[in-house]
Amino acid sequence: MNFNANLNWDMFQVLVRRAYFPIPEAILKTWYLYSVLTVVTWGLWGVFSKLASNYSKPKQALLFQTAGVLAFAVVVLCMEKFHFEWSLPGFSWAALGGFFAFVGFLTFFAALDQGKASTVVTLSALYPLVTILLSIAFLHEKLTARQGTGIVFALIASVLLAS
Repeated sequence: MNFNANLNWDMFQVLVRRAYFPIPEAILKTWYLYSVLTVVTWGLWGVFSKLASNYSKPKQALLFQTAGVLAFAVVVLCMEKFHFEWSLPGFSWAALGGFFAFVGFLTFFAALDQGKASTVVTLSALYPLVTILLSIAFLHEKLTARQGTGIVFALIASVLLAS
């Protein structure tokens, strides 16, 4: 069987766009679709993580979750036909990001162990503020006034939802 990951992914995008987003291509950018899918999958992750924390200690839940990460890594390797381009900076930054992600996962599970999923997930969803500040400081990215307003509203929404 000839598995063409790019073709399959392109077909998936078209189907999702037509079924759930009857918006013209010019309005719905690919990055926006990916962002929506991220929100959905991370939303599922939050619920499944709370369920895991009901039955496992935080450190154990983190280790168990790693099994899911490794399983998906195999899927990605298959999609890439077990070929990847080695880059020391790419590997180093990704490994560092993975390290901090897992530190965050551990503290996330510790918070879920003590708190409600709706509150913990909402408050932990403020992490983009750190990304935004670091991106402005070190990557020289700029925010528009409209984006800044959206960030303020997101902060207000998070506080309202978490209280």
